[in-house]
Amino acid sequence: MLVVFGLNKDIWNQIGAAERAQYTWAARLYLLTCLLSAAAGVRFMHQLSDSYAIGVLGGFLVGYIVSVVTRIALITMVSLPIHPAADFAQEPALDSARAPELPDQQTSASLGHRPVQRQNSGQIFSILFRMFIIALMSLVVALPMAALIGYSEAENISVQRRAQVMSEFKANHPNMTSEQNRILLANLQSDHSPIYVYQQLAQSPVGAFSIWFTGACFLLPFFMLWHLRKGSGFQYAKLNRDMLVRQIETHYAMTLEQSRRMQQNRFGLTESILPHKAWVDAPFNTRSIEEQTQYTLEPEAVFLERLKTL
Repeated sequence: MLVVFGLNKDIWNQIGAAERAQYTWAARLYLLTCLLSAAAGVRFMHQLSDSYAIGVLGGFLVGYIVSVVTRIALITMVSLPIHPAADFAQEPALDSARAPELPDQQTSASLGHRPVQRQNSGQIFSILFRMFIIALMSLVVALPMAALIGYSEAENISVQRRAQVMSEFKANHPNMTSEQNRILLANLQSDHSPIYVYQQLAQSPVGAFSIWFTGACFLLPFFMLWHLRKGSGFQYAKLNRDMLVRQIETHYAMTLEQSRRMQQNRFGLTESILPHKAWVDAPFNTRSIEEQTQYTLEPEAVFLERLKTL
């Protein structure tokens, strides 16, 4: 179950049994949606092509695409944003403990609540966007599933649609020959009119049941992961975010040290030029440009004199 959402095994062993159970059930529901996507894809491609070979091959491909899109939307619900204020504005001590103390760095209280509000608005939009994508995928699967559950009803609708098209075509072309009638009948026999069938089934009890059932299977893992991400009693998302922050800080520190050694050993600089002033809360860059340290340009003559000393 760890592979389904890409969970870290080391962090998994640190969380409680109740939290692990919820992740497990969310993964099982996602695997159920994969089966539904494959079955719906086979049904849709068969209706579209009237070929069992194309239906199986193309249906599995369509189901795979739907399942991958759904999995990406669910995986992004597991992790928290790198900057804690986006989801946990009540934890300012977490940033102050990690960020280096700089003389020109302002406190979060002096910055006001506007940056946090912008981050929260972005988080709400991203959550709603993921939910919309998953709901759309559930609708794509629900309608072919309705045609699979109500197979007899779907076939009757197809037969009625063929008869309707046949009568309308003959009314518009009354002088058709017997050969033309045969070709028209052969073409209509291979036409299952999937879109028309779905429109009719969506208004029936079978279609309503399929939409609600499929929507529940797709959206329940989303809401479970959202609850696990936002709940104060759940630890995986926070521990995973802290681990990522430590990795970023480690790589950033190693990059600075490598830059310092290169400048001193290769170019012979006595004082290394390090990007400490590029932003005030490296490496996260969450402060706006107006809040960053403004650089001052030195005169050209001073710059040329300094170049002579290198």
